[in-house]
Amino acid sequence: MIRVGETIQTLRPDGRKGVTLLKSAYERLSVQILEVLYGAEEAMTFHALLEHVLPGGGGDAAWEVLQIKLDLEARGFIKVYTPLYEKRAFYLKITAKGSRKIRE
Repeated sequence: MIRVGETIQTLRPDGRKGVTLLKSAYERLSVQILEVLYGAEEAMTFHALLEHVLPGGGGDAAWEVLQIKLDLEARGFIKVYTPLYEKRAFYLKITAKGSRKIRE
């Protein structure tokens, strides 16, 4: 059970501490991110992920999605890669660990 006002410290892929977010918002958005990536037939860009998680939205919620994406990447639930043919593009893909978390 998550208590009101309970927070979580996120992680960053470079090993530094991330930001502190409300645990309820973190849980809701992290599950949404993993479900979108799990259901995707192929890897997607961060912009495409935002379109699925926050249709028509943005602002502070987009910033939270970015922070949670960084945390999920640091914890090994998603992978970010750049294809050889597109040096400026970054794609997101769920890992086996992330898939197991969604199926639980």
